[in-house]
Amino acid sequence: MANILITDLYEESAYLMRSILRGVGHAVSIAITREDAESKLATGLFDTLVVDYCTVVADNLAVGRFANEMLPGLPVVALTRPELESKLVSLAITSRFGRPIRGQRVKDAMAIAMHALQKQAARRAVPRLHAALPVELECDGVKFSSATIDLSARGMAVDATEVKLTPVEFEALESHVRGGIVRAKLTVEPGRIIELAGRVAFVERHRSLSGRTVGVCFDKMDEQTEIALGILTRQAA
Repeated sequence: MANILITDLYEESAYLMRSILRGVGHAVSIAITREDAESKLATGLFDTLVVDYCTVVADNLAVGRFANEMLPGLPVVALTRPELESKLVSLAITSRFGRPIRGQRVKDAMAIAMHALQKQAARRAVPRLHAALPVELECDGVKFSSATIDLSARGMAVDATEVKLTPVEFEALESHVRGGIVRAKLTVEPGRIIELAGRVAFVERHRSLSGRTVGVCFDKMDEQTEIALGILTRQAA
């Protein structure tokens, strides 16, 4: 199972691709703007990026370059057309498929991406982990305790499904996406807590649509914090 980000600036293909990929067990998020895509990628939580390049514009080219530069080795899968290939030569693309969008084409392209991902296992100093770890999150007066569901060296996604936040509090979190300062406290070991500052990267619904996930992009960390985070992720593993 991979954590996949689909970027489709026109929303024409994203939901069909999401349905196909979820059907084979992947977790999928959609970004329909360059800003949203880059904010999500900055968390380091995604394993693969899928971009609809059937229309090539500056914004979706920028998303591909952002992924190539920020997360070297992150597989990029392109939905494209043969006549547009020349516009994509500046991007490191792992696999491609074309229209019409069919399940087997998507699965074959994703299989190539997953193979490439396995060979890039050492790409992150601290890999993304799916774990249940206690975390306390605070952003502009909105505060809750929960468990991290994903953690990387760059950010985390906090499971807010069981947290009783009001609609006003959720709206407050959403209003701070890409701008709000978040303070997080994670328990490294009994009696030892590390504090991390970051930004709200995204607030979105779960697959079931019954809960929410709050994504956080960490600010620059000092060496001691990076060591502590490494200890934490090793414990989670």
